[in-house]
Amino acid sequence: MTNTGFIIGAYPCAPSFHQKGEHDEQAFWRELADTPYIRGLEQPCLENLHPFGDEWLFRHTPGEWQIVVTAVMETMRRRGTNGAFGLASADEAQRKASVEYYRHLHHKIEAVNTRFPGKVIALEMQAAPQAGNASVEQATEAFSRSIREIAQWDWACDLLLEHCDSMTGPAPRKGFLPLQQVLDVVKGTDISVCINWARSAIEGRNTALPVEHVQAALRAGKLGALMFSGTATCGEYGEWQDLHAPFSSCCAESLMTIEHAKALFTAASAATLKFSGIKLLEINANANVNHRIAILRDGISAMNKATQ
Repeated sequence: MTNTGFIIGAYPCAPSFHQKGEHDEQAFWRELADTPYIRGLEQPCLENLHPFGDEWLFRHTPGEWQIVVTAVMETMRRRGTNGAFGLASADEAQRKASVEYYRHLHHKIEAVNTRFPGKVIALEMQAAPQAGNASVEQATEAFSRSIREIAQWDWACDLLLEHCDSMTGPAPRKGFLPLQQVLDVVKGTDISVCINWARSAIEGRNTALPVEHVQAALRAGKLGALMFSGTATCGEYGEWQDLHAPFSSCCAESLMTIEHAKALFTAASAATLKFSGIKLLEINANANVNHRIAILRDGISAMNKATQ
């Protein structure tokens, strides 16, 4: 079963994302566990892999589910108090702080995979530059130093750089390193690239750029994964925001359609992907568990259609 199905970034749909209690959270994961076509989870790691702790997550999810750890949530949390935090930061102290956070992730993944061999299959890293510093050159140089250090560690999983919208885009949301610079830095390493549909669409403010990004990563021999989050131009999910809008089949304003997903898979067909999946947000903090699960099941259904 392990290589069938999708990696599900379910955490933005989970009740705990909106600080709801353990009762709702248990019901959510129980329902998700009964959902077919799930290979595993994309989970953020702050101190732990779940707000209620690692043990809670392992106890309430199927043992055969694998995990892709993402650094994005903690990176953005830290940048909320210090915009210089990040692997591509020209602020040396904050670059080192970011590398130390990845050391924490290294220890965490090592511990999980020692206990459950093969559980964590990948880590999604992000090339966050110093906020307010427009120098792509300085950000690239800083990122290169971070990667040289991190790539030397003995990792128990694959490493991927998740491309987020670029600092050179028209109205950056994340404003991270441009894809070409990322590809240059990871050349000669075992690190591949994950293209996230929304984060590329947001960068170009168009729905064509995700395919171009897949093609660029493919040409560089670095395409490792595809993740699908949506974005919109109006409605609850905002205007070109990085808010993980569901597929258009579930959210009328969403720009992410089954056809767009199919186009990305078609463009990526020459690559051997390590995983593909969805990360979707329940925008309504007071939504019930059924609605939260419905968003994810709709996403899984859309992915099945896109990959047929």
